[in-house]
Amino acid sequence: MIWTLPLKILYSVVISCVFVAPAIVGYALHIQLTRRSFWALGVYGMVVFAFVMLQLVFATLNRCMVHYYRRKQPDPVSSSEVEKHHSTEPRIASKLGLAVVGYREEPSLFAACLESIRHVQYPDPITMVVVIDGDDPQDAEMAAVFKKIFPDQPVVTLPHLLSELFTGNSSELDVVKKQLGLMDDVEKPGDATTSSSAYDRFLHRYTVMPSNTRIVCYMQPHCGKRQAMYTAFRILLAVGCEAIVSTDSDTKFDPRAVLELERALHWFPSIGAAAGDVRIWNTTDSALSFMSSLRYWMAFNIERAAQSFNRAVTCVSGPMGIYRGSILKLILDDWVTQRFLGMECTYGDDRVLLHGKKVVYNHMAFCETETPITFLRWFRQQTRWSKSFYREILWNARSLHKHSPWMAAELFYQGMYPFVLIFSIFYILWAHSPWVLLIWLVSLLAISLIKTIYSVVVSGSFRFLAFPFYSIYYLLGLVPAKLWALISLWDVGWGTSARSASERKLENVLWLQIKQSLPVVVWSCVLLAGVAFNILIFFFDPIKGQLATQPPDPTSIVFYPNPNYSYDSLK
Repeated sequence: MIWTLPLKILYSVVISCVFVAPAIVGYALHIQLTRRSFWALGVYGMVVFAFVMLQLVFATLNRCMVHYYRRKQPDPVSSSEVEKHHSTEPRIASKLGLAVVGYREEPSLFAACLESIRHVQYPDPITMVVVIDGDDPQDAEMAAVFKKIFPDQPVVTLPHLLSELFTGNSSELDVVKKQLGLMDDVEKPGDATTSSSAYDRFLHRYTVMPSNTRIVCYMQPHCGKRQAMYTAFRILLAVGCEAIVSTDSDTKFDPRAVLELERALHWFPSIGAAAGDVRIWNTTDSALSFMSSLRYWMAFNIERAAQSFNRAVTCVSGPMGIYRGSILKLILDDWVTQRFLGMECTYGDDRVLLHGKKVVYNHMAFCETETPITFLRWFRQQTRWSKSFYREILWNARSLHKHSPWMAAELFYQGMYPFVLIFSIFYILWAHSPWVLLIWLVSLLAISLIKTIYSVVVSGSFRFLAFPFYSIYYLLGLVPAKLWALISLWDVGWGTSARSASERKLENVLWLQIKQSLPVVVWSCVLLAGVAFNILIFFFDPIKGQLATQPPDPTSIVFYPNPNYSYDSLK
């Protein structure tokens, strides 16, 4: 059977409908599971509840699976020590590469990242590269930090993007290729493996290459994170790395993180990538960073863990992930030349799932990263992530038939739920009663308590009791971020601002701050107008306000208006 594009789309739609059709139909037609108004949750509510409960069950099973394989699998050993293990059959450690990419990072964060990398534990030396996305004078700040941590290691400036040399077709690039001797090596027809071998031969002639004893920092023309990652991946593949760990310039690794990530690749033969647990190190800097730390834990230890049990993690997060080199060779050129609506794709570098390989999550491998402490910067971060999700969901739909049905359910739920919530918000804002709005907010907090209780039990930390208040940030920031992401898909920048001294000066420009805050301001005005309308109606309309004889149905707030509800039914 040949999977043509129309057939793939049809399959994806059918699989998604199997999971969400009951919810959509129940929501639209007001189907009730019971005629008693106080229990009239409707089909939509029950599907959402069942989805959350399945997430918790799958997440728990994944934790059990991780511990099982950790006990079953011995630690990998160095190739030089195999002969010492006469009584056992040791597993030789994979030849690992580690790629760090960044753009005008805050110096102390970058230094902490490099220091943590120096102390990672692994049986064999790890080949490391650092790629700075920029070669302007302002980018030299990161290069200086690298030289301070690794004084004997080289900093190399690449005059051309490797992605343009290997995949570009302009006449100007052709001239450069001929001058470098690249045309003879790469322009010959062949499959991805043949082309990759040609790239490898060229790179060894073109630039300084890393080794077990040499860490190289590359500076290249500024063109986005994806281009920087391509450079790092190509160079590490050229020196023979079997697997590559990728991280960001503000991430601090646990010493055993790389070892645990590499172990996850060997749980099953079909695993192509693995994700680790990303935690927040600046949790005490602000209320927002504290709430983000709680949200990160749930995103990884509930949502990604549930996906992992089904071997279908949809996002290998930028701060820490590992990829098999053989898979990267197949997809790198298509990945770096990906376009959407005629535009080059720069973000969303962690969501391509086209070759059907399984992706898992190992909570035993963890790192710490920085999170925004101001609302506006957090909003920009969430907008960039939402753009990535909504753009890459079109790519993921092409490969749903290669993965677990749970992946289809996850993608559709994540894509649709915020917009169903928006519909509910606008309905509530014009419901003519502040009590309706209040009960709706309380209902959202109650729903979040399900994951809160699970998090407290699993983590053993009572700090998760504060998580229901994250609903406020979700309502005021994350919902409009998803809307703005769809409106501004044409913007392919990094999204989250860089944190170097030169970039912080640019952020203080008033017009730029106004431009970036405009979506939040508009959304806040809409919410405030609705709240004010409810209060005015409550106090000044004797029919619909405080003198009304029939209170709102509390079970209709989150799910849908109950047509059979009456106050007498509660008596």
